[in-house]
Amino acid sequence: MKRIGLLTFLIFNMNLVIGQVTRGEAERNEVKGVVVDENNKPIPYVNIWVENENVGTTSEEDGTFSLSVSETKKICFSALGYEAKILLATNVKSVVLYPKALELNEVVIEKRKGTQEIVIGDFSGIKLNSGVTNTGQDNVHVWAKKIETSAIVKAHPFIKTIEFVTQSRLKNVLLRIRIFKENNNGLPLEDLVEEDILVPIKKGQKNNLVDLIKYNIKIPEEGLVIGFEYLKLEQNKFEFDITSKDNKQTQKAYRYEPSIKGFFPGGETLLILNHDGSPRSKGYGNVEIALKIKLSN
Repeated sequence: MKRIGLLTFLIFNMNLVIGQVTRGEAERNEVKGVVVDENNKPIPYVNIWVENENVGTTSEEDGTFSLSVSETKKICFSALGYEAKILLATNVKSVVLYPKALELNEVVIEKRKGTQEIVIGDFSGIKLNSGVTNTGQDNVHVWAKKIETSAIVKAHPFIKTIEFVTQSRLKNVLLRIRIFKENNNGLPLEDLVEEDILVPIKKGQKNNLVDLIKYNIKIPEEGLVIGFEYLKLEQNKFEFDITSKDNKQTQKAYRYEPSIKGFFPGGETLLILNHDGSPRSKGYGNVEIALKIKLSN
């Protein structure tokens, strides 16, 4: 029963925070800054969060951000293709991130044949009666699905496209796809793609087809994890009113779009990850993200 309760809370509960200030939050101030590269050009969609906490945000297209945090806290900055940085909250007015050094000796390029294709995870005909969404206004995370290897996957190891279904109340939403390599214990280890895979999401319930051919992603022997990362951008922010049970008080609330559709019951494949790919928790009953993957040899 506890496991089902946790599942319901994390996936179906919108976990709204409506202006309540706890004792610890009273000391927080809004800090603002901008993230730029070594040439002083803004870096959009940077992951920004409070060290050792799940509170965070995302830099806007112009690199700007704001975050409510105590001045004594440290803030982490992470973007694909750049070196991560940790700074005191008092020192984030202008944050410079430097590109990661290329490790050419570790890069192995394998040419795909592309003569045969298969599809795994076809959800055609399945009722999408479940799904995942963001778990709170300040919470930062990545929902993810494990992709296991098999004989047929090993014979067709290259990812050509992925397809998934979203539900959005807004018409101009961005979602980031993350591809993680697994370690020997079946847990995410590192990003296989060191650049942003951004997917524009349309309003309503929509199928999203993402072409991944150019990334030359080969599923390793250990399998991999495909993540769906919420970006805490103004364009993704859906605001609405909440009325008290006695209809005497109305307050503003918000959530970040979109939700990602799935089905229940499904398989034991659902993970919730931190920004670096480390698992926060796993095993949310039999909920499964509807994810169709086209593979080639």
